[in-house]
Amino acid sequence: MPRFRYRAADARGHRVSGELTAANDIDLDLRLRRMGLMLVRARPARRHALFPSQRITRRDLISFCFHIQQIARTNASLLDGLKDLVAGAENTRFRDLLILVVDDLEGGKLLSEALAAHPDVFDRIFIALVRAAEKSDQVETVFARLENRLKQQDELQAELTRLLIYPSITALAVLAAGGVMLFYLTPRLAALVISLNLPMPFATQLLVSLSELARQHLPWLMVSLLVAGVAIRLAARQSSHLAERMDGFLLRLPSIGPALKKHALARVSGLLALLLQSGVGLLEALNAGAESAGNRVIARKINNAAQQIAAGGGVSDSLRRQDLLPPLVLRMVLTGESNGALPEALDNVAWFYQRDARETITRALKLLEPGLAALLGLLLALLLLAVFLPVYQIIGELPL
Repeated sequence: MPRFRYRAADARGHRVSGELTAANDIDLDLRLRRMGLMLVRARPARRHALFPSQRITRRDLISFCFHIQQIARTNASLLDGLKDLVAGAENTRFRDLLILVVDDLEGGKLLSEALAAHPDVFDRIFIALVRAAEKSDQVETVFARLENRLKQQDELQAELTRLLIYPSITALAVLAAGGVMLFYLTPRLAALVISLNLPMPFATQLLVSLSELARQHLPWLMVSLLVAGVAIRLAARQSSHLAERMDGFLLRLPSIGPALKKHALARVSGLLALLLQSGVGLLEALNAGAESAGNRVIARKINNAAQQIAAGGGVSDSLRRQDLLPPLVLRMVLTGESNGALPEALDNVAWFYQRDARETITRALKLLEPGLAALLGLLLALLLLAVFLPVYQIIGELPL
C-alpha cells in the first residue's frame, strides 16, 4: 500500500504530522480517527535520497517493551495502552507504525501477528518471543527480558562508539596531513628547489616522487576500488556461495576475525537463552538464532547443528561436530544439557563471549592508537626533513 504524509490535529487542537501507510485518503482518515486524530491535509509521501525519513531506533523498541510491561502489570487494556503510547511517541515514524499495529489489533489480530507485519522493525526473534509470551501468559516477564537484552545491545554499541572516537580522529588527522603534504606542499617545494637550481636531497626526492605518484594514480585507484567494492557487493547479493566465502574470509582476518566470531557467538548464545527461557522450542530457537548471527558461515553451522538435533542428536554433541565452540564452552553446554539447565548454560556462554569480544576489541583499538600516532609523527618528520634540508642548502649558498 502507498504511504501518505499527513498533518492532523488531536482533541486539544495540537498539530501532529507524520507518514502512514493506507489504501487511500479515506482509509487514512479512518485510521487517524481511530487514534483520536482529525486529518487536516494529506499527500503521497516521497522518498528523498539525500534526506531519508526518521529511523526507528533501538531506544524506541526499549520504550515499547517497557510500556508493554506496565500495561501487563496493571492489567490494563492493550489497545488503550498502545493508544497512550502513540500519543506520547516522539519519533513520528514509530508513532505511525504503532497506529498500524493498533489498527490491526482492532481488526482482531494478536499482538504478535500485528508486529509480524513489520519485519524491518520487529525481527523473527522478537516475534517468536511475543508469540511465546501470548501462549504462556507471561507478557510482563518476556518483555522485561527483551528490554534487558536491548539495553545490553545499546550499551555495547555505545561503548564501541566511545572506543572508536580517538582512533577515528587520529586516522582523519593522518589522512588530512598526508593529503596536504602530497597535494599542496610538496609540489610547491619541488618548484622552489628546481627554480634555484639546487641539488635535491634524498628525503625531498622521495617526497616529490610520492606526490607525483599520488597525483597521477590515486584518483583512478580510488575509483577502481570503489567500483570493485560495489561490484563485489552486488555479486554477493546474487550469489549466496560468494557471500559465505566473504564471511569466512572476515573470520580468518587477524585480530578482527576472532573478535567478529566472539561477538556473533555472544549474540546467538544470548538470544538462544532468551528464547528458551521464554518457552520457545529448541529447534525454532536455533533457526531464529542462526538468522541473527550476522555471518553466513556461523549461521550455516548452527543450522547444521539444528538438523542433527532434529535427527536425535544431543545439543553439545551436535555443536561439537560443527567445530564452532571451544572445549570449555562445550563442557558448559553439556553440563547444562545434562542438568536440564540449558538456558542458564547458554546465558553463561553469552556472558563469556561478550566479555571476551569486548576485551579483544579494546586491545585491538589500544594497539591501533599508538600506531596511528606514530604514523602521523612519521609523516610530519618526513615533511619537516624534506622542507628544511633545501632551506639549509639555500642558506648555505648565500654569500656571507
